[in-house]
Amino acid sequence: MTTFRCLVFLLCIGISLLPACVRQKSSAVDTEVLRQGQLKAPQQDVNIAPLVYVNVRDNTNRRATTLRSQTEAGLGRMGYTIVHTPSEAGYILQIVVLAAGITSQEKARAVINSGYGSPSVLSGDGGTALVADVLLVQRQVPSSKRPSRVKLKNISRRNAVANSQMRIGLLIHKEVNLEEGLTSFMMETLAKELADALRKADGETSPKDAQRP
Repeated sequence: MTTFRCLVFLLCIGISLLPACVRQKSSAVDTEVLRQGQLKAPQQDVNIAPLVYVNVRDNTNRRATTLRSQTEAGLGRMGYTIVHTPSEAGYILQIVVLAAGITSQEKARAVINSGYGSPSVLSGDGGTALVADVLLVQRQVPSSKRPSRVKLKNISRRNAVANSQMRIGLLIHKEVNLEEGLTSFMMETLAKELADALRKADGETSPKDAQRP
């Protein structure tokens, strides 16, 4: 093989391996998931339809739209149906991203351990964190046997039977620049955690699993 052909062959190998190297760098991020509280199912036996409305607010002005779409996609793969108004939903999942950025690991843990609704200011250095508060409202679907007048009344009250709250955080054990693609990585990780939390709140069985013989 001539020297020119050897160079071309090595160049082709290098190009083919480049995407794999980039993916490996993203997957190597050491991210710890921290929680205070949990999403829970109602105690009584109620009829909750597998219809989910997802609402996301992002106080950090980052990527609320991305988090909502990723959460909806994850829930859809699990067998839930996404609806676009809360009055249609059996589950209303509200997510508020409170803080994201450089912080000390001790401060991040303290902010998350303080729980839902508490102050969420990150400070210090040595790590990177994202903090969110999550509210899950579960609603009973009005029975088709009831008169239309009663059903409309129930829908107007949203027919809530239970709600639960959780503060969740993602902690990277080093300082990273969230503008270098890592915000999307953390949003994707958070979306997966939220989908899993809803599955556990729904009795460890997703609608897709329940349909299997």
